[in-house]
Amino acid sequence: MTTTIIAKHGKTPKLAAGQLIKFPAALNTLQGDWDDEKQKYAYKWGTRVCFLAGIERLYLVEGTTYSAEAPVTAQPPATESATGTKVHTGTFTTDAGGLEAFLLTDFYTLGVGKRGSLGTAGPLPAGIPTDRDRGFLRAALFCHATMPLMGDAIMYGRSVEGFVVAHRVAGKKVQSASALLTGYTQIAGAVSAEPDAVRFIGATPDAIGVDQCISIDGKRILIDVGLTNRTGAELVDLRYMRLIDFDQPGAFETVNEVVERGRARATMAGDTVLTVGSDDPRATIGLAVAVPPTLDPYAIKALPVGTKRKGDDSIHVCFDIGTLAIGASTRLRIVIDGSAIAS
Repeated sequence: MTTTIIAKHGKTPKLAAGQLIKFPAALNTLQGDWDDEKQKYAYKWGTRVCFLAGIERLYLVEGTTYSAEAPVTAQPPATESATGTKVHTGTFTTDAGGLEAFLLTDFYTLGVGKRGSLGTAGPLPAGIPTDRDRGFLRAALFCHATMPLMGDAIMYGRSVEGFVVAHRVAGKKVQSASALLTGYTQIAGAVSAEPDAVRFIGATPDAIGVDQCISIDGKRILIDVGLTNRTGAELVDLRYMRLIDFDQPGAFETVNEVVERGRARATMAGDTVLTVGSDDPRATIGLAVAVPPTLDPYAIKALPVGTKRKGDDSIHVCFDIGTLAIGASTRLRIVIDGSAIAS
């Protein structure tokens, strides 16, 4: 049976990893302030303080009870998807990110922000694997079953991942971007957890409906997108673009190569390889400097197969959809494939 220590103002209780400590009120922060005089970490609630030796961070368990290590959250039973992959899904709320979501399999942890892009603004629930060794309690695309451990392929760099919907009205471009971690939340909506997927349903400011479903099949991440024209006018030169910047610890330079008309291969530090793209004939691949991100799909030019570039670039999967009638819908699929990663 675990004994819960009661924190008292000005005192230094003996707290070890795995033990619980209860405070009279919620802490100001979970990160301890180092006290040079006492050589201990100070934890405050309001103006009152308790000191702990060797405990740099606490984790909320329940109410005002905290743990000296991250408590493991019991997950719902894994659901077997139609593709045979065992997957946990869930939503969670943080001050930084609002309502966000995750998918967890034996290989991947995916974090999905409140506007449907990969990468959470807030920390995932305790017990969900993230790239903690490199300081990330948030997640985007983390392969937690590799040896050596692969870093989060999106969080490590400038966290560039998202999508853009664009069309033309009287020859002028109208575009909306959803790339939460680069500051773009122009496509309103919300995420939800389904038994084997995370869904984002939203709409652009001019009423183009976006229905996005992210699921996992083994080492393949499937992003299925539906666009519906609810604008009241025919959509002309409609584009959908997904952009993603793969990086690994040790280098922000990645070798990106166009291997098919609609598919690119990213070889990151440590020879970690992911591919991204689509079999859809409307899809082409472009590359652009990752920071600041290029969010104009008309400015991204299709590159010929064999194009290879080393640098801090993002891969752009661009769909030239053309005209979409009032009330009509179109669907497309993007696949991120980690089959080349040993687990």
